[in-house]
Amino acid sequence: MSADTDDIFWGLQTAKAKSDYVVTRYVAEFINSLTNLVYISYAIYGIRQLRQKSNVDNFRVLPYWGLMAVGICSAAFHMSLKYHTQMLDDLSMLFATTPVLHRVLTVNASHRKSMSMALLLGSALFGLVIYHVVTDELILHSVSFVGMVTVIGVRTMQLIRTQTPADSVSRKQVWGIVRFGALIFNVGYWCWLLDRWACGFLQSSRATIGLPLAFLLELHGWWHIFTGIGAYIFIAVVDHLVSAEDHGDIEASFAWPAPWASRSIFAGRKPAEDRAGRKQE
Repeated sequence: MSADTDDIFWGLQTAKAKSDYVVTRYVAEFINSLTNLVYISYAIYGIRQLRQKSNVDNFRVLPYWGLMAVGICSAAFHMSLKYHTQMLDDLSMLFATTPVLHRVLTVNASHRKSMSMALLLGSALFGLVIYHVVTDELILHSVSFVGMVTVIGVRTMQLIRTQTPADSVSRKQVWGIVRFGALIFNVGYWCWLLDRWACGFLQSSRATIGLPLAFLLELHGWWHIFTGIGAYIFIAVVDHLVSAEDHGDIEASFAWPAPWASRSIFAGRKPAEDRAGRKQE
């Protein structure tokens, strides 16, 4: 079901997407818009956590603002399906990853080197934004994003080995969180792929099932939820490792489901056993 063009609040769409306006004339894709609250909620949580600490520099907060930008820009696109908001949706991925990349590349760096790296990455990001807006092509955009994520992933694994004590409970907990974050992010990616490959089948299935159960087949919405969780986990883990904070109570430092992952099978089910053994000693 779709709304008539005259009833659409945002006017004729200019982006390459299919609108439905099933729930309200003000939102083109209701679930795809609503699920962006995951990005925004985790960003607000992270910012509030940092504000409770003293001497927090702006570089620590920027990744969370980047995560919030993803949620806002993506929601703006899915609500309106306009060309300019689609551009923002594409570019917000780079807005979120660039500050995290800066964090992992400037561990233990002086303020001067940190500022130099920020200037370099900021200039590169500005160049990518201009190129993408002018050419409207996604190859360089996608390659840049994958490259950033790869570097962040490799550096995160290196930081776990250097910033946490070997064979410690904290290292196992962090590994559990990271493994879960990587898995949930990839599950989200596969939801996105399936949504593209089976778009027609999913649309007909949703029409047959009807609301509200049809929402469960909105795989693009699940992509938002799963990648939002994964993105938050990596931002929070990188911040925890780079800031060299106390590893004594990792579970209290993260939002759900990271605390669960830290004591789950992703951590080898050993952290809880180790804590029990230490209490007995």
